[in-house]
Amino acid sequence: CILCKKYLFTEDRSTVLCPACETHIEQNLPPFCPKCSRHLEKNTASGPCAQCRDYQPYFDSAVGVCAYNSTMRKLIHLFKYGNKLALRHPFSKIIRTFTDTYAKDMRQYDIVTAVPLHPARLRERGYNQSHILAETIAKTFHLPFCAGNLIRTKHTQFQARLSQKDRWTNIQGAFKIKNFEKFQEKSVLVVDDLLTTGATLSEIARVIKQAGARRVDVLTVAIADSNSDLP
Repeated sequence: CILCKKYLFTEDRSTVLCPACETHIEQNLPPFCPKCSRHLEKNTASGPCAQCRDYQPYFDSAVGVCAYNSTMRKLIHLFKYGNKLALRHPFSKIIRTFTDTYAKDMRQYDIVTAVPLHPARLRERGYNQSHILAETIAKTFHLPFCAGNLIRTKHTQFQARLSQKDRWTNIQGAFKIKNFEKFQEKSVLVVDDLLTTGATLSEIARVIKQAGARRVDVLTVAIADSNSDLP
């Protein structure tokens, strides 16, 4: 098991977590913010959460499948920085369960794409975990995967080191589209590992819509409180 190191009695290489550790993964539960899917308290109005009211992200909707608890924080850190790319399999399984549970129609999307890394950061890390996850999600739901059309041109500071307000200004102008035609009149799903403030994903949605996309939605493995630290 990637987390507790217990032996897994299986030959299935896609199984990387033991049943005990899997129980510590918490699904994001309704009621949801209709814009970002952040969990709302039951006595909260059905409208957007305070974060979405304040910043009004450009994506049409976002779905964060799991709560960002201590277990999910460890898993995302391993996936993002620890080269534990086999985690794409349980992440994909969790996403499939969530979309089935809440009847999210994945067939509405024409294209799946990923949050790109700046070339300098890609060289440092050696891989883009969002690309790997997005490609897996595209295969899981039999959707076209678009790689390399959305690029990151600005080598920004790490979002985790910035205040909530500065994260929105830090990411402005960081992305460009190489070929507008690939997104024109398309319904686009952007996949990432974690949604925190939503600043990065909002900026991506903005440039994809400028390229002529009809709709831009977001899908992430987990969603955190807007004041949470990134992994």
